[in-house]
Amino acid sequence: MMKLFISYRRSDSTHAANRVRLLLQQKFGAGSVFIDREIPAGREWNEHLLKMLTECTGVVVMIGDEFLRKLRQQRPGDEPDPLVWEIATAIELRKPIYPVLFGAVDMPDESELPQEIRALARYQAVFAREPAFDTAIGMMIRSIADDHGFVDTPPPVAPGGVLGAASGPLLPVLLLTALAIVLAMWGAGRVILWLAVGEAAATRPPESAFWHGLRFSLATLVWGIGPYLAYWQVAELRARARLPIRNLHGALSVANGAGVLVLGGTFLLLSTLPGWRLEPLWVFPSQPRGIHYALLAAGMLAMAGLAAGFAVWEPRVRAMPPRRRAWGMRIINGSSALIAAFMTWLAASLVLSLPERVFALSQAELVPMVGYPALCLALSPLVAGYTYARSTLGLRARDWQNLVLFAMLLGLALACTLALFAYGPTRLLAGEI
Repeated sequence: MMKLFISYRRSDSTHAANRVRLLLQQKFGAGSVFIDREIPAGREWNEHLLKMLTECTGVVVMIGDEFLRKLRQQRPGDEPDPLVWEIATAIELRKPIYPVLFGAVDMPDESELPQEIRALARYQAVFAREPAFDTAIGMMIRSIADDHGFVDTPPPVAPGGVLGAASGPLLPVLLLTALAIVLAMWGAGRVILWLAVGEAAATRPPESAFWHGLRFSLATLVWGIGPYLAYWQVAELRARARLPIRNLHGALSVANGAGVLVLGGTFLLLSTLPGWRLEPLWVFPSQPRGIHYALLAAGMLAMAGLAAGFAVWEPRVRAMPPRRRAWGMRIINGSSALIAAFMTWLAASLVLSLPERVFALSQAELVPMVGYPALCLALSPLVAGYTYARSTLGLRARDWQNLVLFAMLLGLALACTLALFAYGPTRLLAGEI
């Protein structure tokens, strides 16, 4: 019978350990997991833990930010560390061990661990940093299922198969969703034009409102939610590759991904201005030709390919011997820094390519032009804060109080961005300034 023992430190791992327990129980059943809070009253806890470790078929070790810090604080004569005792016992009993790193830590080297648990560094870990916690735990669960020969019972299929069940209502839902999106963009565009040009908005053709709403929606999503989505995507990919999220290459990957989206949003808005063109710094001649823009596009594609290639190569580098691994990581980090420098150069080129009338704005006119992108960039921390509060602090996702609070904050931010977009970029795009 499967029985998984969860070993954790209460000072930094309680909530994460409980989340892992719930996910394991959902997969393998309520009786398949043991955690120390289930020790019956009146039992001697050390003996009961030893009994559970002896009977278990696998040990999940939760490693948080305080794992190494607590070990370094140990002095001769101190009480034995319970977590070290549990890990050492599992190693001595030759139990399968599944390390879960959920903080900002990387897997510690053997030299950083006490002698009795140095073998822990040789076990493959999963990196469960938010927002990829559930993805990483899902990968660990699949490994546990394979090790125990666990076979899932497939859910019953509706008559007619999956496609037959979904094809009926799917098309109308897609059409209604597309219609709702178009109407929402048109409505947002009408409000933007009314704020920007007042009564003159009534004389504008309907498609003008739609295009202004489309510009606002795309730019707000790219600038506002883009950085968070870049972080989420990098976190997901690195969790699936069993790589730490919080290291130099991970941080540079997030910065480069967010930079692509933010710069893309900027280019999107500027490209709608009549006669505008990008003037890259120090690269183009005074009268650039089509070949120059083609070379710039090829350089951008090469940077994207380089970033993808090193992301795929990193798992292999981390499996190399220490000296080769150190040089490989230097190459990867250096290449990521080079891509970040390219993004910085492109951002400076976009700023210096702004129309001349932007640099002639008065202070009052400059406020919405600066305030709009600044407020957009605040949307990503808002979404990330909600995710962190729900997953790490234990706030329940379906509590109406939390949902209403988040909706109010998000609605306020979107309303403010709409007004700033109307008074700033829209007037610029419409030639009102």
